[in-house]
Amino acid sequence: MIITISRETGSGGHTIGKMLAEKLGYQFYDKEIIDEVAKEMGVSSQVVEENGETMSEQTYIDLASGFIPFSRKEKIPFEEIRKKQDKLILDIAQRGNGVIVGRGADFILRDREDAFHVFVHANMEHRVKRVQRHDGIENQAERIERELKVKDRSREMYYQYFTGREWGKVTNYNFTIDVGRYTKTQCVELIVDALEKMNGEKNHA
Repeated sequence: MIITISRETGSGGHTIGKMLAEKLGYQFYDKEIIDEVAKEMGVSSQVVEENGETMSEQTYIDLASGFIPFSRKEKIPFEEIRKKQDKLILDIAQRGNGVIVGRGADFILRDREDAFHVFVHANMEHRVKRVQRHDGIENQAERIERELKVKDRSREMYYQYFTGREWGKVTNYNFTIDVGRYTKTQCVELIVDALEKMNGEKNHA
């Protein structure tokens, strides 16, 4: 079984994915993908992390139009990063049980019957408060909200460019969960329960 975790920024998708992998005894892949692709390309992990699932709106317009202004000819190698990520994620799926966070894995593995795709989301208030707790910030809610919206938009642009699909659209996933209504442990339990029910139905089919 391969589980992909797509998530809104600040929703805690990484943490839930890691907890899920630990509960199931699965391998967990997030930064590991970034580091492996960076090693293969001979670039820093930061380059892959910042450009392996996000892009600015201007970059999206440039790539979609096929016109890159001379001032930006030193463009980030989005296509090369994407191809190497795709190959690595497909390789990971062949290894067996695992949880993959982000990187458009839900699209890459869309045709695999052993893949289960989860989208983690929450309202903005919950996400802002989570960032405040995580970073030890007592205020700055407006700034955090702006940054979350920018990051979400950058993920949306990247996903749309490379997949032609709408990021966060419920039909892209097998299971979506509002993490603002449950504890992280409950979120993991709900996902595991859904997996068990799905596999039970397959076994009785």
